[in-house]
Amino acid sequence: MSLSLTVTLACFAHFCPVADAAMTPQDPAPKLAPADQKALQGKLAKFVETQIAYDDPAAVGKAREKAQKAYDAAREAFWSDWKKQSDKHGDLLKSIADLEVIFASAIPYERKQAMTLRKIDAKDPVPAYYLSVPKSYKSETPTRAVLLVPGLDDKQEWVEGKKWFDSTWSDKAPLASDTIIHVPVVSKAVELDTMPDYSKTESEEQEKQRIQELLLSFGDTQRGYNVDRARRFLDAGKGACGFAVRFACHFPDLFSGVILRSPMAVDELRLGSLGGINFLLLSSADTAAACDALKARLDKVEGVTCTILPATDAYPFAAAGPEIEKWMAGCKRTVNRKKIVIEPNEDRFKQAYWVSIADMSSVHTAPEGSKPRVEVEADRAQNRIKITAVGVESLMLSLNDSLVDLDNKFTLVVNDKAWEEGKRNRDFNNLLKRMVRKNDTQFLFPVEFRVNVPKPEKKADETGAGK
Repeated sequence: MSLSLTVTLACFAHFCPVADAAMTPQDPAPKLAPADQKALQGKLAKFVETQIAYDDPAAVGKAREKAQKAYDAAREAFWSDWKKQSDKHGDLLKSIADLEVIFASAIPYERKQAMTLRKIDAKDPVPAYYLSVPKSYKSETPTRAVLLVPGLDDKQEWVEGKKWFDSTWSDKAPLASDTIIHVPVVSKAVELDTMPDYSKTESEEQEKQRIQELLLSFGDTQRGYNVDRARRFLDAGKGACGFAVRFACHFPDLFSGVILRSPMAVDELRLGSLGGINFLLLSSADTAAACDALKARLDKVEGVTCTILPATDAYPFAAAGPEIEKWMAGCKRTVNRKKIVIEPNEDRFKQAYWVSIADMSSVHTAPEGSKPRVEVEADRAQNRIKITAVGVESLMLSLNDSLVDLDNKFTLVVNDKAWEEGKRNRDFNNLLKRMVRKNDTQFLFPVEFRVNVPKPEKKADETGAGK
């Protein structure tokens, strides 16, 4: 995918009209026939592709004129078809089933060939990494991906990427035939599992470096290959399992499943943000107690499914591959979750799915019982959103018609105080902005707005009343 995509799609958003909100409530079934969905999908992909070519600084002179003609033609083709289908079927922005198909290929990717695992020396600041791309890969089709984090060896050094791949999956595993496997090269001095001590000034920077060890290179893969955002997995070895849980807490909508080959206690972490993620804990004689303890905590988190898989061979348990694959087949991320909990462990990471905390108390200084936490539940049948917030002053909601009926007024209930919100206009600008921000074609939210949390009323003895 072009590195200029964010700018390109932001420019493209200016050409998208605001939709008419005066429509009937959304039917969960698609409005369009499959052939019409695919036609719009192809035209949208072409529209974005030609916009990228037109924005290319290298396109000058006749090349620029050619790019302009191609872009104008693609833009006209898309909007002509969009208008025709909207006139016939009603507002397409309210039909999530149609949008998911139309936008499935909105982010273009270069055609690339399959490769057995090899080391990729990326450009600074992206660190080197190992990558395996299956023979079945096609740039137009989203492909499952595994972020495979190496474990520590007996010398407490990170296992080399190729060696770790061969000892866990290998290119002979069925997984390698249909899954992109990304193995980051973890820097020698980095201790992933070490819990940050936020009383020390350097802790935030150290945690940032740990996160970049994974995200910088995995981001490079996701820009270059069509990774299925609904089927991304984190597979961690010894020395990285505690961080894997923390990482999932920081970015709860990033993975559909987390595999821990050497589970450990994470008693310092608040786990409430993990709703929607599946966990698989590989249990051995050395880790059985830790597996049981971690599962007991995860089982208390609403929306988390945790499974313990007893190992039959030595760590890192290559023989577990077939059972892990069966488990993975049942894991898929759901973006339009009806209930979202955000329970930050760090002040910088306070977003999950369609909810984002805007202003809150510091996690590190707030007393127990007052640390920031928000619970948001959408009830489309009642056209209501209920919010329970602690230590939070305001939050942002991104909505679509899967969550509430945007054609009608809906009720907000925030800490037991209710009020009515007016109808919201759906618009392509908002939808594209959020999709680009997330680099995720499944994030389709045409409405975004801020909610201020009412301040609690003072008690009589606090105001002086009754004295």
